[in-house]
Amino acid sequence: PRAFQVVASLAILSGRDTLITAGTGSGKTLCLLIPMLLRPKSMSITILPLKRLQMMQVQECEKYNIRTIAINEDTPHDPGLWESIRNGYYQHLIVSPEQLGMFNGHLPRLARLIRQDRVFTSKISRVHVD
Repeated sequence: PRAFQVVASLAILSGRDTLITAGTGSGKTLCLLIPMLLRPKSMSITILPLKRLQMMQVQECEKYNIRTIAINEDTPHDPGLWESIRNGYYQHLIVSPEQLGMFNGHLPRLARLIRQDRVFTSKISRVHVD
C-alpha cells in the first residue's frame, strides 16, 4: 500500500473522520477494503452515484470475500433479500444517493430502514462517500 492508504486506513480503523482526496484510479478503494477485511463483522455503506462504478466495487470486494451488494433503483423488492440486508448479512452496501431520501415522491426501502430500524443502524460502522 501507499503511505496515504495506510494512514487513511489506520484513521478509519481508529474511528476518526477521514477525508481522502485522490484521483480516479489512485487506490482509494483499498482504504475501504482494509477496514472491512480487518473487521469482518462490521458493516460499511459507500454512497456512490454511478451504477457502473457500483458494480466495479462489488466485484472488487467479492475478490476478497467481502459480502457486498449495490442498492439502487434496480435492486429487487424481494422480501428475503431485504431481510438479509436488515439482518447484516452484507458487510458492504454500495448505495446510490437516491436511495437515502425522497425519490420520485416516495421514500426508498433503504431510507425507510435507516430511519425506522435502530437495530439495523447500530450495525453500520462506517459511511463512505465516493
